[in-house]
Amino acid sequence: MRKKTSEMTIAELRVRAAEIRTEVNTEGADLNALDAEAEEISQRIAQYETEQRRLGIAAKVAGGAGTPLDNPTANTDAQTRAQQFKETRQGRITVAETRSVLISGGKLATPTEVSGINDVVGPHVSSIVDLVKVVNCDGMGSNKVAYIKTDVDAAAEQTEGAAATVKEPTFGTVTISPSSVAVLAYISRQVQKQSPLLYEAKVREQALLALRKKASALIVGKLKESTLVVTKDATVDSGKKGVINDKTLRNLVLAFGGDEGVEGGAVLFLNKADLVAFGDVRGTSEKKAVYEIEPDTDNPNTGIIKDGGLSVRYCLNSNLTACAGTAQTSAAQRTMFYGVPAAMELDLFSDYEIAVSADFAFDKLLDTIRGDVELGADVVAQGGFVALTIPATS
Repeated sequence: MRKKTSEMTIAELRVRAAEIRTEVNTEGADLNALDAEAEEISQRIAQYETEQRRLGIAAKVAGGAGTPLDNPTANTDAQTRAQQFKETRQGRITVAETRSVLISGGKLATPTEVSGINDVVGPHVSSIVDLVKVVNCDGMGSNKVAYIKTDVDAAAEQTEGAAATVKEPTFGTVTISPSSVAVLAYISRQVQKQSPLLYEAKVREQALLALRKKASALIVGKLKESTLVVTKDATVDSGKKGVINDKTLRNLVLAFGGDEGVEGGAVLFLNKADLVAFGDVRGTSEKKAVYEIEPDTDNPNTGIIKDGGLSVRYCLNSNLTACAGTAQTSAAQRTMFYGVPAAMELDLFSDYEIAVSADFAFDKLLDTIRGDVELGADVVAQGGFVALTIPATS
């Protein structure tokens, strides 16, 4: 049975239009029915073209390349894929596509594409997923990464006629293995009433947002576990709780790197409660703020903390333990981390598969988006990060 005109893709509509032109010349053809169908197809094609012109103009205004107007074939493929997604409620995002999202480095609070459904104000997820090194490991069982444990030592003074002392570097490896990660997100059933293209775009947006949140939590978990991270004890008050004072930032920053240099290009990852604590620190004489905090206007999840002439880039992450006010326990607790983001590697071992169900949150009028992917992460450089650590109770 032939599909209804409203259910056809743009490619199917054009094929059917060609068939009608042939059937008109067929003996005994129902010209009234064919005329009505041709008119309906013409209107439907016009709707598609109007929608694509609007999307193409929006993409060009945003600076996008390869808009629907520039690439009609790609446009048709996108429409077909979107229609299939709306019908089957299942889709797949390739490793390459997922990687491009995770290392976008763009603004995180993007405008919604569906009228009447507004996004949450502010960044949805920490920018840590944009900063770390993301590697395509599709098809690999695991990924072994080599690193230098110790550099070449200075050779001892040579005795004339004797062999030179060999001081070789030592190496180690980190094996990153995949773990199955399942994520859930929810979306209003009102989105289903949008066009296939807008529906698929919104579902993908929510699914990838959920993935970024999961990746962010995975990265922080590996930072807390890694043996390659250097630790620096935090100040503890008389109540055995962590404290941020006027020396905290410089002590942590200058503990990073070797004994003969101050490393650049590093980022401070911390809980928002600690950022507030930095802002609360006051001098002893004039009671002026010791630290100056400048959030990034384009991405308020990041910014700069200044301590006199020392400027440190920061990135907030709610998965980190706050130092300020956290009580000592029988085990040491890592709080904020300072280091080069590329020292943390996030590996993608599979495509990101998406499915939508109306059953799980049926009473809330929400569709549930389930995504699953194989991910792995770990620190891959000796001393790549230094952690401010609340020491264990003695």
